Amino acid sequence: MFITTSNHESMRHARQSGIALVMVMVVVLALGIMAAHFSFSMKIETRLAMNTTRDPDMEWMGRSGVELAKYVLAEKMNIPIENQFDALNQMWAGGPFGTNDVLSAISLEGVPLGDGIINVRIEDLERRFNINVHGPTIMAQALLYMGVDSFQSAVIMDSLMDWVDADVAVRLNGADEEDYLTEPNPPFPPYLVKNGPIDDLSELLFIRGITPEIYFGLGAASPAVGPLGMPTGMGAGSFGLVDIFTTIGGAQVNINTASAEVLQLIPGMDENMAFDIVMTRAGFDGMDGTEDDIPFTRIQELSMVPSITPDVLQSLQRYVTNRSNTFEVFVEARIDQYTRVFRALIIRMGRNQFAVLNMRWD
Repeated sequence: MFITTSNHESMRHARQSGIALVMVMVVVLALGIMAAHFSFSMKIETRLAMNTTRDPDMEWMGRSGVELAKYVLAEKMNIPIENQFDALNQMWAGGPFGTNDVLSAISLEGVPLGDGIINVRIEDLERRFNINVHGPTIMAQALLYMGVDSFQSAVIMDSLMDWVDADVAVRLNGADEEDYLTEPNPPFPPYLVKNGPIDDLSELLFIRGITPEIYFGLGAASPAVGPLGMPTGMGAGSFGLVDIFTTIGGAQVNINTASAEVLQLIPGMDENMAFDIVMTRAGFDGMDGTEDDIPFTRIQELSMVPSITPDVLQSLQRYVTNRSNTFEVFVEARIDQYTRVFRALIIRMGRNQFAVLNMRWD
């Protein structure tokens, strides 16, 4: 009896010890998790604080990148022949030409600056149509090429003109303020008609009939996420309105930088003519921005393109140029692992003078 009671007490004490050990382990685990979470939070807070202190440096790096872009564009104008046109094979666009002794010592990539580096990319806006100049004419052509049905095209065309004109009259297939207040384009809340020029191209998404698919186009096989969180690459055609329009820039498109998709929308032009222009300027390798490019130094040189007749050339001159004067500058500023991308719109005011229209960071 004594032995049995002793064994029972020993087992009870063992169970109690085991429970206590488990409780201790749970407490230690919980404290460890809390400590790890606290440590992680502190690291995040420290990094955020450090990034915040770096924001002024990043902004000055971004502004320096814009100044570098302006300098490269201005210096290009001092190069004989190269100063007569703007093309994708020139340095400002990432090509191998358009350099002199000054520019040969300059790079737009991996430029050390302070504690970090900057990468600069320049894109001319004359490679697209200014929607505030040629909106209705080019929009009609674009919708036709994209395969948009005639009724939806009529809605888009009338709604576009209702959106930009100053009067309150509504066209047959258009939309007025009451339409947008009661049934706005998804996913937007109710809004008013602009009744003025388009300031930002994303405004097109507010216009009745224009869907994200029409705006962004078919794009790549693996669509990215565009402005407003909408997916790109889900369109009805191989290009979207975002690929062919801009809200600022000249009244003409640059035949040395515009894509075949843009060129084919010019009245009097077709897909074959646009393809021939791109292939002619791209040279033997058929790729823009390489050493064998043959840019058009004068508009009259379009006569060398096999499918461009004198009559076609005469009609094209209203819509095309070989110069660009409006540019969007992208500056990637990086300090350690902290990166910011700045965008600036600049316009050429003179041979060596540029004005910054705006600047922001993504």
